[in-house]
Amino acid sequence: MMGTVLPYFNLMSAAYSVGLMEAATTRAAGHAAATRYAHVDATLADMPTVRAYVARMRVRTDMTRALLVEAVDAVEGAREDAMLRVLECKAAAGETALDVLQTAMRVCGGAAFRKGVGVERYFRDAQAASVMAPTTDQLYDFIGKAACGLPLF
Repeated sequence: MMGTVLPYFNLMSAAYSVGLMEAATTRAAGHAAATRYAHVDATLADMPTVRAYVARMRVRTDMTRALLVEAVDAVEGAREDAMLRVLECKAAAGETALDVLQTAMRVCGGAAFRKGVGVERYFRDAQAASVMAPTTDQLYDFIGKAACGLPLF
């Protein structure tokens, strides 16, 4: 199971988290660009702080996608570090998705809770990756063992 099911489940879980981050970043950026403050005749996206939040979401999504691609390459190439990359990938994607979705909620403000914006559903879905086995805490233990030169399992 560890050599067959775990790598694919972790990679798919990480890919799901990347998809959530991508969707949330797109929705939050679209919301910021379309939402106007009538009293100052400006959009949310006109605010440097909001643009910085969206930029951080974009960077974190792209970084996580790069780690996912690296993990897939490691598995496909049967590299010695493949299992470690798979474990890192799920842990990083799950944690980063939580952060990116929290930022999306912040960018969209109270509107984020409206179903039409779509961010609240992604926010709830992002919670799953950290608690699905192997949990992020378990993954950190495995990764820590590998970093300390101990056997993973």
